[in-house]
Amino acid sequence: MNDLSQARLESFSAGEQHYLVADVRCANCCLTIEKALGQIPEVTDINVNYAEKRLSFNAPSLAVTDSVIARLDDLGYQSAPERFDEGMAQFREERRRLLARLGVAGIGMMQVMMFALASYVSGPNGIEEAYLGLMQWASLMIAIPVAFYSALPFHRGALRDIRNLSPGMDVPVSLAILSAFSLSAFNTVTQSGEVYFDSACMFTFFLLTGRYLELAARRAFHVDQSLGEHLLPEFACDAHGEMIPVQRLKANDIVRVAAGEVIPADAIVRSGFSSVDESAFTGEAKPVFKAIGAKILAGTRNLDGDLEATVLSASNDWVITHLSELYRKSSSFRPNFAAAADVLARYFVSAILLLASASGVFWWLAGSENYFAIALSVLVVSCPCALSLATPVAYTIACGAVRQLGVLVSDGSFLEKLSGITAVIFDKTGTLTEGELRLEQIVLINQDYSRQQVVQIAASLEKTSLHPVAVTLRHETDEMLPVQDLEITAGFGVAGVIGEKAYRLGKSSFAMSATNENIIAPDEEHNWVLLSIDGMPICWFGFTDRLREGVDTVVSETKKRFAQVGVFSGDCSENGRRRLIELGFDAPRMNMTPDEKIDGLRLMQADGQKVLMLGDGLNDAGAMAVADVSLAVNPVDSIVQSAADATLVNGSLAQLSDLFDYSVKVRKVIRQNLGWALAYNLSVIPLAMMGLVAPWIAALGMSMSSLFVTLNACRLARIPRLEENRSLDIKIGSEQV
Repeated sequence: MNDLSQARLESFSAGEQHYLVADVRCANCCLTIEKALGQIPEVTDINVNYAEKRLSFNAPSLAVTDSVIARLDDLGYQSAPERFDEGMAQFREERRRLLARLGVAGIGMMQVMMFALASYVSGPNGIEEAYLGLMQWASLMIAIPVAFYSALPFHRGALRDIRNLSPGMDVPVSLAILSAFSLSAFNTVTQSGEVYFDSACMFTFFLLTGRYLELAARRAFHVDQSLGEHLLPEFACDAHGEMIPVQRLKANDIVRVAAGEVIPADAIVRSGFSSVDESAFTGEAKPVFKAIGAKILAGTRNLDGDLEATVLSASNDWVITHLSELYRKSSSFRPNFAAAADVLARYFVSAILLLASASGVFWWLAGSENYFAIALSVLVVSCPCALSLATPVAYTIACGAVRQLGVLVSDGSFLEKLSGITAVIFDKTGTLTEGELRLEQIVLINQDYSRQQVVQIAASLEKTSLHPVAVTLRHETDEMLPVQDLEITAGFGVAGVIGEKAYRLGKSSFAMSATNENIIAPDEEHNWVLLSIDGMPICWFGFTDRLREGVDTVVSETKKRFAQVGVFSGDCSENGRRRLIELGFDAPRMNMTPDEKIDGLRLMQADGQKVLMLGDGLNDAGAMAVADVSLAVNPVDSIVQSAADATLVNGSLAQLSDLFDYSVKVRKVIRQNLGWALAYNLSVIPLAMMGLVAPWIAALGMSMSSLFVTLNACRLARIPRLEENRSLDIKIGSEQV
């Protein structure tokens, strides 16, 4: 078994597969691969990301995956499993080859331009034939390695596209270089006509420069998205001081993390205290204090104290693993207008070849000596490089940039859809509030139970849940009882059997459902949860929750931006209603079931609204799936994160207004790129057809067009107001020091 086969075997697990395909050069390559792989039975969810040259697909078995790889080989595309080390090795090798070709092209271009410059500035009498012939022969010798070594990737790509009957961007590029070189070589040998060695060398150099910049950007994105590989340490220190591979850690293992080290796994602190840098996840630079019982995340950095912690799960369930997967999914999205541009670019290549041929024939029949130069200019100037780059580069940068706001995009359509919303709906508990409930009262109804017993029973029922009520109850006791037939009903409560007795914990209607009795909560100031046995009440648990910091400003700014801003809450307390009214919500909807939230959103959508839903709990998952756009605010369950288009991992709503502004900017930049690319091609092609654009100018213009859309997309890498706030924080910090 060779190394590549071994890598494929090691990387395989039934389900979604990720491969790097370095030979993807344009949108047409993506469409060709997706169409070909779509014909293989059992292969689903095929997506080729042009910006990152990454193929994703679902395969149920290794045999099916091998069929995909074999089909790629038949098409002429080389692939490798997307492992961090494999990907970085591929980047290094591609960079080495590209630099070598770029160096040859750069030296060749400068030398040929020196020879060509003499004829450009020679004056009306020109250069003597002997000297002119000598310089042309010298240019021919120098241009040979440029045309056949430096430009080899374009020629290979063109042959592959022609063999697949799917002309891509490499076809006009290769044709332009080879035709310019061939005619120039013929004219040099026969000592007749013009030579275009300078144009061929310049064209090759500019294109290779663009590909090198593209490679550097892809490497940065690959490192950014392969969190699990480049943030995690290779080894972890166990309870005995021995170093073991991080990937072998499992639930309940003990790890030691010294100050300054990267935390190797999601874990619970069992001894020690320290500050932890979680900025890689939350975008928040301020360290978070961790003590006994606190959760620490794999990939974050322990700053100033030694910690000993208990590992929560195997690596496939760590937060960093889920984040990496969400990055992959978000960057593989292709907006609607981008898909249209991809199709346009595909047919544009065929149109280029026809236009260039028609232009050359027309001027040849018209008796012009420049017929070939005109055809070459049309071929070069109309190459749709900028059109193919316009969207994928911008969108990939945007999905990474929103991490500055603590937003993790899971559905790539999030930014596109967010820019068009007309209404915003908030959940209350855990979204507008911190979700960190405090147990303030326990009101016993059945005196046969003690306070300690009811807390122990309630905590045992909630021992597998991440709901704020469950977390609070578990903090009240260390002893858990065995529970059978555990059943969670989202938005209502939890039921289970303890010691052959059936208990229910949740809303009063849920806890008393066995008897259909109605029981009134002690007051309206708390969030009350009822514990019952066989349908008979045992006690009330009274909780309170605090509003998130700055939420009043968030609500105020959101209401200025959108005409319809509301709250769908499952809370039934009068205190909760009063607090929402104080925030500025005129008619908050309270005591809503998950189904009622869904129905409420559908009514708004039927009225023509495009709705953004913000929530955090299982009772919000259905509504978030129905909403036009959804944002999970520091969700407590992976189901909620899966239902949402994006996740606000730092739990802060402070940058919500910036996120709205940024989504509009993303749409604007992408439309600018597409508009520029189309305007450039449609305006310059007629000039080239009229013979007003020299081949070397065409090569420069094509490269500058691609550079423009790339630089314009790079404007999305920073979010202005966030950067201003960070600068202000630094200044304030400096003054305090």
